[in-house]
Amino acid sequence: MKKLFNFLLVALAAVVAYHVGDILGLHAAAGGVLLAAAPVFASFANLKNIDEQLANPAGIRRIGVIATKDLLDTKIDWPSPLGATPDVDVVTMEVTVAVPVAVGKTIAVITPADNSAFMSFENQGDRFYQSYKHSMGFDIAGLTKTQAAELRKFINTGAIFFVETNDGDIRVIGSKLSPIVLKAKGDTGKKGGDKRGYTLTGDNDNFTIEPPFYKSTLALPGMTAAV
Repeated sequence: MKKLFNFLLVALAAVVAYHVGDILGLHAAAGGVLLAAAPVFASFANLKNIDEQLANPAGIRRIGVIATKDLLDTKIDWPSPLGATPDVDVVTMEVTVAVPVAVGKTIAVITPADNSAFMSFENQGDRFYQSYKHSMGFDIAGLTKTQAAELRKFINTGAIFFVETNDGDIRVIGSKLSPIVLKAKGDTGKKGGDKRGYTLTGDNDNFTIEPPFYKSTLALPGMTAAV
């Protein structure tokens, strides 16, 4: 009876210790050693403007795009900052895993009309309910048959965009599980000199970070030279 009582006492102590560990943010590592859970981010640091004597050009040069159906089926999501093997380093805000393009597919390049392309993002919602929204848009001059046929491919199709800004950085808009779906609006204009063409926009608000930077050392077939 005494042995049974001691066994129950030890078992109860183990259960209590386990739940105390959960409350204190501890977790069991291999071998049963308790380790403190590391915080995701450190404390705030000073936030300041870009350094003086450096250019800060606004605007977008080119936009790369690939349909999510043209990515490898074995990759559930990309780029993702989540999970045991994330594709994004949230400390540097850089994509660390190249876009998983399926065999025979590549990035298509969009050259928008002058001064028409934009990319924007915001964190929205009340405290404890916030997430990030990614938005983008651009104009294409013309209303040709070739353009109409190409834009038909975007109907009900999720896509990931690679936005190359005028300072040379490339940022990724959308992901495989939270793609951008473009909406197109065509306008003939009313008289000579009016803008005749397409306006395309898209957004998604299911993101945990702002659009990450695509690392310059990663391959981006169809848009950058092979590394």
